[in-house]
Amino acid sequence: MKKALTVLVLLGLAAAGYYWYSSRAARAEATPEYTTATVARGDVVQVVTATGQLDAVLSVDVGSQISGQIIKLHADFNTTVKAGQKLVEIDPATYQQRLRQAEANLASAQASFTLAELNARRTKELFDKQLVTQQDSDQSQAQLQQAKAQLLTNQAAVENARVDLSRCTIFSPIDGIVISKQTEVGKTVASSLNVPVLFTIANDLAKMQITAAVAEADIGSVAEGQPVTFTVDAFPNRTFNGTITQVRNAPKNANNVVTYDTIIGVENRDLKLRPGMTANVSIVVAKREAVLRAPNAALRVRMPESIAVTQVASSAIAAGQAAPAAPTPPAQASAPAPGNGREGGRGGFMANLTPEQRQKMREIMVEIGFTPGSGPPSPEQREQMRKLMVERGVITAEQAAAASNRGSAGDPVIVTRTLYRLPRGDKSASPEAVSVRVGITDGLASEIVDGIAEGDVVITSVNLPGAKPAGAQSNPFGGARRF
Repeated sequence: MKKALTVLVLLGLAAAGYYWYSSRAARAEATPEYTTATVARGDVVQVVTATGQLDAVLSVDVGSQISGQIIKLHADFNTTVKAGQKLVEIDPATYQQRLRQAEANLASAQASFTLAELNARRTKELFDKQLVTQQDSDQSQAQLQQAKAQLLTNQAAVENARVDLSRCTIFSPIDGIVISKQTEVGKTVASSLNVPVLFTIANDLAKMQITAAVAEADIGSVAEGQPVTFTVDAFPNRTFNGTITQVRNAPKNANNVVTYDTIIGVENRDLKLRPGMTANVSIVVAKREAVLRAPNAALRVRMPESIAVTQVASSAIAAGQAAPAAPTPPAQASAPAPGNGREGGRGGFMANLTPEQRQKMREIMVEIGFTPGSGPPSPEQREQMRKLMVERGVITAEQAAAASNRGSAGDPVIVTRTLYRLPRGDKSASPEAVSVRVGITDGLASEIVDGIAEGDVVITSVNLPGAKPAGAQSNPFGGARRF
């Protein structure tokens, strides 16, 4: 019995060993499957996104400076009005009564002034004949001045009463259209410290503006005159255009997020856009036309250790010729491609430098006053950075000249990435690692400045059945792994 059990255990171990060995051999012989894309020419547009609200360029809140009951309205929502046109009438009875009272007080003050003037004249005549004392003469003159002051006070009260009465009728201050009405006939207006708003009038809805909140990380690449495209939820299939007219310096802090108001001028000739609509804004900060493009997925590819990669000189690829094959050891092929930490080309440059060059680069940044992560450097800082990098041997003069010709304010000085190319598009061939210089990105594809030719086939993902990267835990559900 024990012998039979021992034989069964040995048979089981042998079967497990054979299964493990055959599975390993099958994995070793598994052919990788590549997803590819062809490098082609096209436009690349780099944008900064933000949200904002549509408003009229000029809108005026029309309020009341007096209190009273509204007895008549001459405008409603969407009413087109002219400057000086009557809008509201407030019950004038109270203010008419105040005017009559002020006029009565003025008449009384006028009579008192006349009497005081006669008394002063008579007293002066008697004083000249030495029939009254100096005190009587001075007292008569003082009474005359008091009566005159009282007369002026009552005259001012009459003018105030007339002004208040005139304010019972409210007129439009500008030409425009009523976009908001906050009152009705019979409603009592209570004017105290705050002026109650009755109407809001927009000057011209054919010209509007968007107040967009741009994050501090993006505001460095935004400038007046840049083109803008935007959409609104009311017209999801239509794209509207605008232009930046102002970038305001006043910061706004909401939940520890700093933004800056950016004003965008918008033409609204067909009056489709309405005040208060939310605009999803895309500010075009850089644009390249008819340039080589590669998918951003190709910049993120990492080759498994089991796939041998051939290192190819960039100049040979740019000329459309294959350089002599130089097999790369699997251990090196598994390392991340230089600069693949971020898309679009920002941040990959430092990964290609030696420790000495990195130290020089840090010293240059400190010297010119640029802090990484605080937004793109200014044009003056970029020019100074290029000059110092050439002087201290970080880049060559040719590389600096090429970077200077690239244009946009947000572009990095020089960015190098690695793409994996399939010779002649043959998926059975060994991939070739090609160093390329990357320009701007639109989030899906990036501009390829040089290093690869139009029509080349690049790898965007690798599917290796049964592959398991070093240090990764096994997946109990099995399946292929993508790189």
